Amino acid sequence: MILEDIRSYLKAVARRPREPAVEAVQEALAQLKRDAVAAGDQAQAKSIWCLEQTLRVQEHYLRAFAQLKAGALYDAWCELEKTELALANLERHDTASWDEFRLDFIQEHTARWQSLFPYKMFYSPELLHKEKVCSICQKVVVPHAFCGHRAGEIYNGELCYRIITKLDVLGVSMVDNPVPKYSVLFLSDKETGKMRDQYNYALVEYPIKALREPFDAWHVERTTRRQPHSRYADVGRNDPCPCDSGKKYKKCCLPEAGVLRPHYQYTFTCEPREDVVLQETFID
Repeated sequence: MILEDIRSYLKAVARRPREPAVEAVQEALAQLKRDAVAAGDQAQAKSIWCLEQTLRVQEHYLRAFAQLKAGALYDAWCELEKTELALANLERHDTASWDEFRLDFIQEHTARWQSLFPYKMFYSPELLHKEKVCSICQKVVVPHAFCGHRAGEIYNGELCYRIITKLDVLGVSMVDNPVPKYSVLFLSDKETGKMRDQYNYALVEYPIKALREPFDAWHVERTTRRQPHSRYADVGRNDPCPCDSGKKYKKCCLPEAGVLRPHYQYTFTCEPREDVVLQETFID
């Protein structure tokens, strides 16, 4: 398999044929990179790394879409994070071919999917890094003793990064803007001790039900609109207002035409599935 065949394979991500298999393309890229390194062609080795990373981004995104369709929503969330990280690694080295490989679409829609998830609180470990090792030369990284390899650069077709070999755990914090997005806080079932997913995924479930294919584009418009008071008949006058303002209901939305709530309206560039009724979505 030559590079032009591989580039055609990457371009066809939205309608990719079953053959060759992804594993065959990965192995072909690995062999081409080995040949480039053996020939001392660092530029070619880096170019092939970019194609490897492109394939990785595409596969993460396709896997995330499949998991969304299957209802494995937390797994999809983690796969979307992998997509985001792979894009970030690639972005500093190559963006010229993003459009032809649909990476612009993937970046835009990855962020769009992430924005719909209900996760608001995460755990974040506080770590003291006591020793780091360079992934390229395996030397310990210490101040004022540069090993010659910069983190984030490509050497012999491989990304340089730091491996933490010694650390102390100082504590764990709860945050709303974590570095690792997979660290979602879930409740524990008192009877079984197992994790219980307490989240409402309505904002994610509606578009994934409507979409047919991973590269069908969609948009969501976020506004606020007033919902009828009848939806909040169980809320007392002196209770906190359902709009989450922190004020009492009677001094906030009760005198108004309705309760002000976040409102989501979806649009699809491709015709949704026949069994999906187009609708506007409110957050309860």
